[in-house]
Amino acid sequence: MHVRKKGRFVLEAAYLVPGICVLLVFLVYFTLYAHDYAVCTHAALESGTKGIYREDETAAQVQAAIEADLEKKLDERLLWLSDPEVEVSVSPLKASIRVAGNGRFLTTYSIEVKRTLYRVHPCDTLRTSRWLTNMAGEEE
Repeated sequence: MHVRKKGRFVLEAAYLVPGICVLLVFLVYFTLYAHDYAVCTHAALESGTKGIYREDETAAQVQAAIEADLEKKLDERLLWLSDPEVEVSVSPLKASIRVAGNGRFLTTYSIEVKRTLYRVHPCDTLRTSRWLTNMAGEEE
């Protein structure tokens, strides 16, 4: 029996080349997704750490400062994520930061990063803030 081998390589290449191209495209998309997730995490931690130790400012001022710094960092560094939603809540003990959003393409995938930063010395913060006296005054 004589087997013809002329068309086998063309057929294998017809299946193999598109498969490799699809894998490369998914690799690029995954790399952009992983980059933006890491950038969101690092920016949230950096802005929160820098903003949470403002002693002479109110919680609203600290919250506004963290949000402004975080939005500036995200605008400069993101590759895939478009229009990230930034939510910051600040109390005398901690700051909670949430960054979420969808990408420009493959919009079914989204990034959501939640980080909570605690102050190193919460007793000093409670003692110097008006939060504890306000809470005690409301209970009476």
